[in-house]
This record gives sequence, C-alpha cells and structure tokens, in this order.
Amino acid sequence: MRKFIVVTIFLFNLCGVRAESSLPVATSATKVVTDLYSAHSGKADPLRYPASKKLLGAYFDKGLLSLFLKDQSESHGEVGKLDFGPLYAAQDFEIKDFSVVLVAHQKDSAEVAASFKNIGRSEKIVFLLSNTAHGWRITDIKYSDGRTLKGILK
Repeated sequence: MRKFIVVTIFLFNLCGVRAESSLPVATSATKVVTDLYSAHSGKADPLRYPASKKLLGAYFDKGLLSLFLKDQSESHGEVGKLDFGPLYAAQDFEIKDFSVVLVAHQKDSAEVAASFKNIGRSEKIVFLLSNTAHGWRITDIKYSDGRTLKGILK
C-alpha cells in the first residue's frame, strides 16, 4: 500500500496535477511589478477592460481587483474615478530611465518602487504587495502626490 501511494504521488507530480488555481504564482514581489509593466505594454493589456476581468487577478489582490473592476464596469467605457494610467500616474506617457527596485521586504509584505522620467519629469510609484496563497499580489499603489489607488477607487 505504501508503495502504491508513493507511485501515485510521483505520477501526479510527473503529470503536473496540482490543487491550485489557474493563476500563475508570482515568485517575487519585484517580478509581479515588472511583469505587470511588461504585460501593460503588450497586446494583452491587463488594465484594459474587459480583459482586466481575466488578467488582473495575476497581479492585484482580491480587494484591489474588486475596486478596479467595479470602477471599470460602472464607467461604461467612459472615464471613471481613475482618470489617468495607474502605472504611470499620467494620461500621456513618454517614459525614459525606467527601473523597478525592491524597497522593503518582510515575510508576507513588500514595497516595490517603479521610477522613471515621464515627459522629462521624474516620477516614483510605490507598489504595496502581500504574499498570498497564490503568490505575491499588489494590494495598493502609492503615488508621489500622496494619493493611493485604493483611495481613488473607493
């Protein structure tokens, strides 16, 4: 019986069968932020509605995702509470000198800063993340003017 259990576990691992959700597990807080910026600049932009319904769960935690999707659906394609691009804190982008760095890290939380120049002006956006059962997820975004994404969307 013991041999059967060991063989069964081996086969499940070999075939990749796991009791997980379909969302990818982010291995580091910094990777979540860099992946979000990369995806945002690609064809499948996770911030664009209605794609955000499927894609943003890989980046945002449930609370922030719920607020973001609610604003998008209630705005019916118009400008909602969020009147700028949340990754650049601006409506127009001409990004240069882009970098992402880990600012603070604890077991279950982290802060990651994205710094860049947008149309000649230096900008720093701080992402607050939590280590969830599904990996690192963004819980809020702090902008240099003191506002937060959650505060704007509430």
